[in-house]
Parts: sequence; structure tokens; C-alpha cells
Amino acid sequence: MNQASGSTSADSLSRIPALEKFFGNPIPDRERAMWVSLSTAHRSKAIQRMTALDRWSDGNGSVDAARAAADAGVGLTRFYEMAKAWRNDRSLAALGTFAAAPKSRVGKYDATIRKLVAEVVAADANASVRKLAIDLASRLGTFVDGAGPSHNTLRRYVEEELRRRERESSAGVDLQLDCSACKLTPSDERLFTAFVILDRSTQVVLGAELGALADSRAGYRGAAMDALRRLDESQFVRLPWVDSSARAEIVVGEDEDAWTDMKKRLVDADLHAGIELSTKTNRFGRYLRPATGLRIGTVVFFPIRTGEDGSTGVRARSSLMEFQARLRVEVDEYNAEVTSQIQSPNDASPPANLRRFLEMIAEG
Repeated sequence: MNQASGSTSADSLSRIPALEKFFGNPIPDRERAMWVSLSTAHRSKAIQRMTALDRWSDGNGSVDAARAAADAGVGLTRFYEMAKAWRNDRSLAALGTFAAAPKSRVGKYDATIRKLVAEVVAADANASVRKLAIDLASRLGTFVDGAGPSHNTLRRYVEEELRRRERESSAGVDLQLDCSACKLTPSDERLFTAFVILDRSTQVVLGAELGALADSRAGYRGAAMDALRRLDESQFVRLPWVDSSARAEIVVGEDEDAWTDMKKRLVDADLHAGIELSTKTNRFGRYLRPATGLRIGTVVFFPIRTGEDGSTGVRARSSLMEFQARLRVEVDEYNAEVTSQIQSPNDASPPANLRRFLEMIAEG
């Protein structure tokens, strides 16, 4: 019985070549036990950090410490601490809390600003971001000593509060399918094309996939499969779902002709939802920008560079799977942050026509 169980674990681990790269074959029992206990997100984060440590190699590798730290998703000080622990004991345990996302630096007046910005926006929700930021600065003036936060900093607080208020509205009304060039870490030289399915009102990422702009049908197929998986895992139970979706807006890649047939199939399926295709020249990233600020964790989007990279579809499958896993880790953490800001858990289920739409996209 135990032997059979051990064989199953070994078979499972063999599907992750990066793990054997760091621990050899067979993988030590201690590492195997820790690996089995980790979630998919934690496993991907561990691989990300081990890869960064290996590339740095105590200063003798192909990248410097600053870039390796960025690739690992940690600060430089934390990276050095992690590298020392890894050097002393080459183990998953040395990597710390694998899935912890790098946190934004919290300013001195963060708590005060967050309280005031909610009041400022509630008082004049239809005002421009600029006016709201000016009003916020005026309200904040009595609370700060000396020079307070810059106008751009206050604008970011206002934009975040506006997004938070939008998330409180119903989910599932409007789906947005967008694609854009991206880097998995800011310092990464590799450019990918990401396909993302967003819920417009909550800014939640329902699904994401790396693919090729020349075959956006396939890219969105993978993103839809990822979205269905997340729905089946009840990752979005906190969302205030509507009874029926109203529309889906799709940013098309370079395969516009293929989408003509797909749109006809979606319309013929009588989903009771409008289907809109975007084929304008400057279409890439049009939905990602307002929803995410062109950043999901360590993933940075570059809409203007979309189309530069044509190699994603032909990368080695093992490497692409690792990159896909890294993208999904960042999506997991982004969604956790977004849904945590939705105040009231909701018992509603995703609309039936939303699920059917995703199934049809996933079927290709």
C-alpha cells in the first residue's frame, strides 16, 4: 500500500522537471512530503524562487542580485536572506512563504487616506479623478505634518477607491476578453502574449493563458478552460453574481477571420447576451488597463508591444507549462486581493449563460 502511494507521488513529481533540476532524481523524501502538501499556487511560487536563486548562483550566475530578487518576487534584503538559507540547507523550507506576493509599501498616512478617500468619493462619485484627488488633498491637509503625499499618489488612492466601489456592483454583467504583450516579472527579457478574461464590474480575472497572437482563438480557449476550472473550484463565491450576463466583448488577435465564424456560433446559441468583437488597431489592452492598471502581481502588460513576440506558441512545452503556472500564481493572488475588498459574501451562482459562453469558447 505504501509502495503504491510512493510510486504515485513520484509519478506526480516527474511531471515537474524543474523540481528534479534542483533536488535530483529521486527527490529526497523530505522535499517530496513538503511538495505534496503545497497548493498549486505555492508550488509555482517555489519554482519561481528556486529558478531565480539558480540564475543568481551566489553572485556567480547569469544575473545580478537585484534582477534575481525581482524575478523571485521579493525585495533585495529578503532575497539575500532566502539565498543564505538556501545555501545552508537546499530545501523548499528555505524559500519561506512561497506564495506571499510582494507587498506595496504602506505610507505613513495610508490608514487616514483610505478613510478619507472613501468619504470624498462617496460625496461626489461622478467627479473626475483629478478633482477627487484635489478634494482629498484638501481634506488630508489637517492631518499631515509638512509635505504630504503627491498629487499622483492621491490619484492612485482615488482610482483604487473607484474600482473598489465598482466591485460592489453585480458581477457577470459584462465579460471582457483582452490580450496584450506582457512580462512575467518587470526585469524579464522574455515577452509573452497573455489572454485574459475579465469581469468588468469587479475587475476579477476569471481566467488567463499564454498563447500566440496569430491564434487568439486558442489563447482564449485556454483562458476559458482556466475560468471554468476556477468556477468549479468555487473561487468566486464572494461575488454578487447577476442572474444573466448581458454582453461579452472580445479583443481579437491576428486571426480576425476565425472569429467571424465563432461569433456566428455564439449568436446562434441564443445566449441572450450581446457579442462584440474589437478589431481596431489600438485594441490590445483596452480592458486590462482600466481593470488592472496593466499589472497583475509581478506580471506587467505592454499593450503597445503586442505582436512583437511570435514565439510563445512554439516554446518547449515543459517551459511553457512552467510559465503558465507562474502567470496563474499571480492571478490567484490578484483575485484574492480583489475579492477580499468585496464586503458581503453572496450566495448567488454564476449566470448559466456566462458558463455556457465560457464552455463554447473553451471548445474552440
